[in-house]
Amino acid sequence: MTEQKKKKVSIIRFIYLYLITAITFIVFIIGAVNIVDQGLKSFVFNVEEYDYYDRPIPVMDCEIYLDANQDAEAYENCLEKQKAAMEYEAPKSKFTNEAKRRLSIGIAQVVVGFPLWLFHWRIIERDRRERRKK
Repeated sequence: MTEQKKKKVSIIRFIYLYLITAITFIVFIIGAVNIVDQGLKSFVFNVEEYDYYDRPIPVMDCEIYLDANQDAEAYENCLEKQKAAMEYEAPKSKFTNEAKRRLSIGIAQVVVGFPLWLFHWRIIERDRRERRKK
């Protein structure tokens, strides 16, 4: 291999190692933050999760039944459906499943991100030591 080709391979290897190290470290940090966030919400502050769409949004305009001169029974039916939609509560299991999902994603990010980061970082350190010896 020529000297110029060796230098080019060395630069590409350098960029690859630092890029992968940065990406895996970011994945590890995000996973750790997710775990801490979920732990604080669940155990310290006891925050109950919420969903933006925890109940159906009533879209019926019951006044059209009155405007169309229809019977009062259809109007009452419409009002009951609206009331039921407004009183709907999402089941608690939906929220606990969401918390478990976030926690499992955080754990997976830490379990995958940290070893990959450590592996590449050790290669960088080894290369650095070899360059110092030369």
